[in-house]
Amino acid sequence: MRGLVLLLPVLLGLGCNGPDTDDDDDDRSDDTGDPDAGSDGWGGSGGGSGGGPVDSDGDGVLSDEDCDDSDPGMPVGDADCDGTPTADDCDDNDPDSTTRADDADCDGVPNTPAEAVCSRWTSDRSDLSEGAWDGSVATCDPGTTEPVAFGNALRLVNLFRWISGLPEVGTLPELNEKAQDCALIMQAYGGLTHYPAESFECYTDSGAQAAAASNISPYAGVYSVDLYMSDPGNSTTLGHRRWILSNGLGPIGLGSTSDFSCMLVIGGSGSDRADWTAWPPPGAVPFELTQLAWATLDQTGWSVQSDSISLSGASVSITRDDGADLPVVVTQLSPYYGSQWAISMVPSGWGAEPGRSYDVHIEASGGVIDYTVDLVDCDALD
Repeated sequence: MRGLVLLLPVLLGLGCNGPDTDDDDDDRSDDTGDPDAGSDGWGGSGGGSGGGPVDSDGDGVLSDEDCDDSDPGMPVGDADCDGTPTADDCDDNDPDSTTRADDADCDGVPNTPAEAVCSRWTSDRSDLSEGAWDGSVATCDPGTTEPVAFGNALRLVNLFRWISGLPEVGTLPELNEKAQDCALIMQAYGGLTHYPAESFECYTDSGAQAAAASNISPYAGVYSVDLYMSDPGNSTTLGHRRWILSNGLGPIGLGSTSDFSCMLVIGGSGSDRADWTAWPPPGAVPFELTQLAWATLDQTGWSVQSDSISLSGASVSITRDDGADLPVVVTQLSPYYGSQWAISMVPSGWGAEPGRSYDVHIEASGGVIDYTVDLVDCDALD
């Protein structure tokens, strides 16, 4: 494990500069940019002198294989032409069959909340590959990572936000470029800093600006999303987690090398108005999210954050489904790391268990918050 002891005090530092005051690929097999190119690379819109299959909607699928050649949004690989791809259809020979999004085990019965969240969890985490980085410290070329890694990291961010009831976020090319410049500086430096000096190898103004406004990690971008949500070594802020779950997040910037990554989070224009956000959140929750990276939530703490409810002076009680009162150590977290107020709740003498429910009761100067966390063992449901 790379530099664990030395890096923990500064690991995943974020936004220390102060408080927060691609076109999608359309699945065409010819990605040349020619909207008339068919799946075999032939010009489809003209049909040729033989009057063969055409590609009227320009989606790269010829009419003899396209369920609706006037609709480019029809999925590829949909035998019953019901609009659901084969992989997501419980019976792709029956247009009236259920989908896996609504019926994960395809038993004809709609998903329970546990099945629904585990289906999304399993699907979104099926590919955690980092891809390859093509940049170079020797030439100070920030390069890029393979698109798969970029997509995997963003999908994890939005998975965690979805579980918490928050809207998804996107990225912007200019933010990604800044984040990539930031990652190159960290790669050349061989460590983490929010304030790289101009004397640093591969220094750029854009990279330095991004460093001051980013979650930064000594790992590549996909793994780092999990690490930010565990947030070890940041017991007074849990700032990385709070930024990912922030009302104001988005759009973000993502940059990664083979060994370091930056997620530009400060300065977003998100406008969600959740009164409060908890981690783990209310309802059915994958137990696996309590065990993500480096440290469990039993170690780093459960958390609640808010922009509208003061959590000052908060007292917390957690009661398990068997009636046991579970003690926690409550910490007032530093303000303005993704939210105005926040607290952590570190279990004392107990640990979260799959298949159990936990009632959380918080009394603070801004009001009372009550919710129940149902921890589901998604591995057992597979």
